Amino acid sequence: MSIRLRLLLSNLAMILVPIIFVCLSALLVALLFRGDIKELRNIYLPPEHYDHMTEKNQLLIDLHKETMKNPGTFLDQTYLKKIDSQLNKTGGTSLAVRKGKQMIYLPAKLKGLEMNELPPFGFFGEVDPVERIDHQFISIKKLDFFYPDGAEGSLFFVTDASSFAKFVRASFPILFIVLIIILIGTNGLLTYYVSKSIILPIRRLQKAAKRMEDGDLTLPIPVTSKDEMGQLAQGFEEMRVRLKESIEKQLAYEENRKELIANISHDLKTPITTIKGYVEGIKDGVANSPEKVDRYIQTIHSKSIELDHMIDELFLYSKLDLQRLPFHFETIHFDHYLQDFVEELRFDLEEQQVEVNLRIEKNGDYLIIGDREHLKRVITNIVDNSLKYIDKPDKVLSFHLSTVDDDVLFSMTDNGPGISEENLSIIFDRFYRVDTARGTEKGGSGLGLSIAKRIIEEHHGSIWAESGQGQGTTISFTLNKAGELK
Repeated sequence: MSIRLRLLLSNLAMILVPIIFVCLSALLVALLFRGDIKELRNIYLPPEHYDHMTEKNQLLIDLHKETMKNPGTFLDQTYLKKIDSQLNKTGGTSLAVRKGKQMIYLPAKLKGLEMNELPPFGFFGEVDPVERIDHQFISIKKLDFFYPDGAEGSLFFVTDASSFAKFVRASFPILFIVLIIILIGTNGLLTYYVSKSIILPIRRLQKAAKRMEDGDLTLPIPVTSKDEMGQLAQGFEEMRVRLKESIEKQLAYEENRKELIANISHDLKTPITTIKGYVEGIKDGVANSPEKVDRYIQTIHSKSIELDHMIDELFLYSKLDLQRLPFHFETIHFDHYLQDFVEELRFDLEEQQVEVNLRIEKNGDYLIIGDREHLKRVITNIVDNSLKYIDKPDKVLSFHLSTVDDDVLFSMTDNGPGISEENLSIIFDRFYRVDTARGTEKGGSGLGLSIAKRIIEEHHGSIWAESGQGQGTTISFTLNKAGELK
């Protein structure tokens, strides 16, 4: 149940309960003064709302008419007994008749009724219709008339008050206090229930917010309802989870940054140390012949080129990591692009006696959208990485191009030593090298495949490797066909 509906029902209850309380109070007061619950209709309903005339009321009307037409009949004891009997049958009412100062008819059940307890002749003011006579509650109605001799006459209709009225009159203060307690208790319970359903979740959220402020993001925030407070708690919980993930990512990024700095320091220090050593050798006269000096200088030059290449790759990786490397996408026929690349590669590797094969599946759609220069770097890094680790005199690189659904699939397989299964999933991590001793004799920064992965991901493709120990390695990537760029 939503808080809005809960508050609405609570407010309705707080309105209806006092209304019911007022109605019950009015009923009790009416019973207190009228004495008979049947008489309450005469208080609250006008005569036109009666569906039919009761037998008792009809008899009273007939008696009223009789007092005006034949008042002398009310001196006849037989007639009076008959009327008294009829009144007893219709409503439990008894008849008492007074003439002047004397009671001329008084039934046995009213023997305790005294003259001074009856209203005087001609009195029409407000009187308490309920009297207590001889430890009994009764209700009295009076009808005045004149006898034929001019004497004052009164008909008294005496009704025994209901047991409920007796109870009300005797217990009215207690009942009234009980109703007030019920009213206060009901409103108090409603207020407590509504407050509990709102305040307690707010307090829980306050505690959760305090824990988050203190840096404790481990405890989940319980969601105990589906109302607005539950939705707010769910929002806090999602915020806690995201903040926790963000902090964990930040810590992981910080650890990676420290590792990156350490790896950069190590990789840059190696060629610098070599250059420094050869320079000192020339300076100290260790290179004591022109041939030796020339060899030292050649080594310094090659290490400088290697150092420059490493710095370029570090700079490129940094821009890729910060997503600041610009891409110039255009439509490319990737089959023609790969053919040109392979022809150029064959020429460059001719002296190294590397066999380069290319197979392109026919009837394929190889139109893609990509960046020419960055795709060239991807393939070049893959080729360089393979050539670096092939330990056979006859090196073979086999390129294969095909299509799979909406993607162009590129694969390159070498005849190298392969990669163990435990290392296969991490070869695209930065600074990864197959030899755990970070074989510097192989050269390189360890960023080649990591850079290739970042570039392929910027093309909305995927890259992976398949290999086995002693079985060579196949590195593949996919590119979206033109018009399918996601």
